[in-house]
Amino acid sequence: MATTDEFSKEMDQMKKDFANLRNDIGSILTSVKDLAEKQGQNVADLAHDAEKTVKKQAREVGVNMEKYIEERPLTSALVAFGGGFIIGMLLSNRR
Repeated sequence: MATTDEFSKEMDQMKKDFANLRNDIGSILTSVKDLAEKQGQNVADLAHDAEKTVKKQAREVGVNMEKYIEERPLTSALVAFGGGFIIGMLLSNRR
């Protein structure tokens, strides 16, 4: 049978073990938080880079479209008219 001293020593050891466990869990949570913040910043950076790329490509497409329209005004007008006509026909049949 365990004596009072042995029981007291075991309780003290359990208290130390729980304190160590609490500290370890705190360290793990801090590490996870730091990692999540870093990954969040990486995602934000990638989104910002993608935004800049899309804006640049959209500008280039706009400039190319303007050049095409200026170089071929009649063709551009006929394409716009034809596209509008087709869209109008499709929408009018959807009643």
